[in-house]
Amino acid sequence: MNFESVLAGLPDAVIAVDGALHVVFWNAAAEELTGRSARRAQGRVLKEILPTGSSLVRRLTETLATGEHRSEADGVLETVDSRTVPVSIVTAPLFARDGTVEAAVGVVRDVSRIRQLEDEVRRGETLAAAGRMAVGVAHEIRNPLGAIRGAVQLLARELGDDPRWREYTDVLTKEVDRVNRIIESLLDLGRPVQLRRAPLNLHQLFERVALLHEGTARARGISFVRRYDPSLPPILGDEDRLLQLFHNLVANAMDAMKQGGRLTLATRVSMNALYGKMDVGTGQRSMVEAQVADEGTGIPADVRAKIFDPFFTTKERGLGLGLALCHRIVEEHQGAIQVESAEGRGTAVTCFLPIARA
Repeated sequence: MNFESVLAGLPDAVIAVDGALHVVFWNAAAEELTGRSARRAQGRVLKEILPTGSSLVRRLTETLATGEHRSEADGVLETVDSRTVPVSIVTAPLFARDGTVEAAVGVVRDVSRIRQLEDEVRRGETLAAAGRMAVGVAHEIRNPLGAIRGAVQLLARELGDDPRWREYTDVLTKEVDRVNRIIESLLDLGRPVQLRRAPLNLHQLFERVALLHEGTARARGISFVRRYDPSLPPILGDEDRLLQLFHNLVANAMDAMKQGGRLTLATRVSMNALYGKMDVGTGQRSMVEAQVADEGTGIPADVRAKIFDPFFTTKERGLGLGLALCHRIVEEHQGAIQVESAEGRGTAVTCFLPIARA
């Protein structure tokens, strides 16, 4: 058996170095994970390829120095395009005949999807707690709210058209309605949903959402740009829930563009290594990408990991429930949602949704 061929075919990245940290082996998975080809990597010092302080360089250096295994469950690896990928790392020494350490090998596993699933479980628990709380208090709050609203309407009728009093009664009515919307949003997060799945034309969904927002967008100096894949197959989903998803994403994108700009709606069949094919409960299914991209202010790096958390918001009057609901809708469809953002340059939110055929 050719053991080099076995290592070359492993799904995990396998990287071996000699005693001076020169790369002697770099399999196909390492190429895909780092974005660096084996031809360019082999023979070079690992510190020239990866940052000196990277997890893999540190662990291999320690293994060469001590002759001991090393492992790191929460390491990071920098790719050729400067992205950082969460990885787990295990290194082992390779001994010469005289017992000295002559080389070391590192096995690196991309744990991005695992981390995402862990985050989804945590968010799901928070959403469930919020839903239980909402169900518990909704009845107790709605009854007095209904009474307050009725009393305000009667008061407005008694006071007539005097603009001084009309202003106050309008504020009271709007605030009561706002509290009702908050309760509805909480209930929407917590109540179980029975999806009505059917083949859907993604472009038609986008066009319906764009049409509803077109007047507001024009007033704000925002123009819609379409980048649709004309050969896109139908997706499998619940029409009402997906419209709600895209409404929220487009509204968020417009809110981020205070100075106007282009709001891009894009679709394509996904070739993403992590999300291009996913198990939707009936086996692997190919996915499509539905992307909403803006040219707004972007999301600060220090809060990017929290944007799908319930009640987290960067808006002055935001509830912090819109993106949490978006995440839940995508999750209901056994899909995934990904956010890429650069401060001052905009944000792109990509939803991975299953196509209607396998």
